[in-house]
Amino acid sequence: MAKGRLKRILFWVITLLIPVVLFLVLELSLRLGGYGEHKQDLFVEVKANPEYVSVNPAFVSRYFPLFSPDIARSPFLKKKDEDTFRIFVLGGSSTQGFPYNFYSSFSSQLEQRLLMETVGLNVEVINLGMTAVNSYVIRDLSKRVIKYKPDAILIYAGHNEYYGSFGVGSTQFGFGDGVGLKRLILKLKDLRLYQLFEELLISDGENNKSNRTLMARVVKDSGIPINSDLYRAGINQFKENLSDVLNLFKSENIPVFIGTVTSNLKDQDPLGDLELALETYERGNTYFASGNMDSARSAYLNSKELDPIRFRAPEGINKVIREAAQQFDAYTVEVNRAAAQASESTIQDHSFFTDHLHPDWEGHQLIADLFFEKMKSNVRKVNEAYLSNPLFKRTTESDFEKIYASVQVKRLLVGYPFQKGLTGEEEYAQFQEVYENHLKQSYIDSIAAHTWRTQRDIALALTDVINHVNQQSDTVSVLKHYQQLVNWQLFNPDLLKKGVNYAIHSRQYDPYSAQILHSILRVKRYDPFFANRLAALYLFQNDLKRSEYWLKKVEELDDRNPLLWYSYARLYLLKGDKLKAQNAYQKYLELQK
Repeated sequence: MAKGRLKRILFWVITLLIPVVLFLVLELSLRLGGYGEHKQDLFVEVKANPEYVSVNPAFVSRYFPLFSPDIARSPFLKKKDEDTFRIFVLGGSSTQGFPYNFYSSFSSQLEQRLLMETVGLNVEVINLGMTAVNSYVIRDLSKRVIKYKPDAILIYAGHNEYYGSFGVGSTQFGFGDGVGLKRLILKLKDLRLYQLFEELLISDGENNKSNRTLMARVVKDSGIPINSDLYRAGINQFKENLSDVLNLFKSENIPVFIGTVTSNLKDQDPLGDLELALETYERGNTYFASGNMDSARSAYLNSKELDPIRFRAPEGINKVIREAAQQFDAYTVEVNRAAAQASESTIQDHSFFTDHLHPDWEGHQLIADLFFEKMKSNVRKVNEAYLSNPLFKRTTESDFEKIYASVQVKRLLVGYPFQKGLTGEEEYAQFQEVYENHLKQSYIDSIAAHTWRTQRDIALALTDVINHVNQQSDTVSVLKHYQQLVNWQLFNPDLLKKGVNYAIHSRQYDPYSAQILHSILRVKRYDPFFANRLAALYLFQNDLKRSEYWLKKVEELDDRNPLLWYSYARLYLLKGDKLKAQNAYQKYLELQK
């Protein structure tokens, strides 16, 4: 009897183990065979310089079955140096920089200010913002960046909890409101066998060829009434995921700076057709026209809250942000409040946004400044390294970037939910007319529109623009576009040197030259050519502390460089040390022989 019972137990154990063993064998076979090897790591080596890594586009595609997201080029040192101050930025399309290219995003603007207004910090800002991601992806990424030793984390997110990837009303891994299930799916995505099954089961060819915008393609449950089950589920998943993220970074003693989310209230009517939301919006217009600003502000906000098409985050998201930040000792950055104050009407309006929620050029600059000031006040390293820089000036957007962004926004606005009832072909036809009008405008209009439409290499497009404006002797335009080209060509020394030499001898262009040199030196730290040029530039500005810092960097790398000792001679003269100046000049003469 006992023997028969033992046989039955062994039978069931073996029966249950067979699929497990089979699974392990298949998984091991796929790994040994190299299946999907190229998309397993979040960061991969930069081919032009293996000392650096950058985001792996193949990896981040796991979050999106319908499209491949744009991701910022943010190279950083594989092996972190002691003087490096490393920041990871997490969020959705506004964080990524939409509708601009990544180098116009608030994270890039923040990096530029940190580079120029600190001395002694090697600043690295890695932008992980992606279109349509929400708190599930942020939670997943958070666990992956820990090993890269961040000194600070920035988060600007909350708009995509309903229609973003893993959103409660999304076609992209929506699966209702099951937080545990969605987290399990993200864990399973690390398995090669799961990746294979997903590749076989999800056919995205038809979706990628669709004439519809991404906003139209990701919506499953478009109408989500206020206080409905899906409405509460969106806020709940954000709360649970954000709490996990903040708790993780707190346990690692990494400061987190999280911005409240903002959207266009005054100049964006409800995206849904709910009559009460539309009536409330019109009431806001009436109050505004009569000068009753408090009532107008309240009506516009209520209209947004009632709007069942939830591409704009409800205020419940900002409530979660403030409460979670307080609970886990994170720093709240009041972006929403600042957006209202910066808007022409003092209510979040079109003067701050390109559309329903994406900040414009100046909006990104303002957000960058908000994060900078909060970090300067609360991070010792930043505070101690801070030194105001008279050459740091916010620049206006280039002609190419302005048109490139405008074309994207116009494509967005001819589609759902801004226009309803149109087929994909009708949307496409409307945009085609807009596109053809751009082609008939200026050279830069046509090349920017064509570049976005055809997904042409932006570095090549910017090179064409630079050659064009150079022929017109428009130095400022050359420098603006060159400053953007640098972001695509950081490991191309010949091109970088050509650009640096373009305006280095004209003092009126020093702010541009300084910003370009700082951007280059973030990844060309061991190139004395660029450090020498920056030191000389600050000498011309009588900024002796910065000049001496960069001269010491040059001396560490190449103490036989004649320009180094000529600059040292000038530095010591300006400091009033004639003996050191004479010795430095004598060394310069000797090296000239």
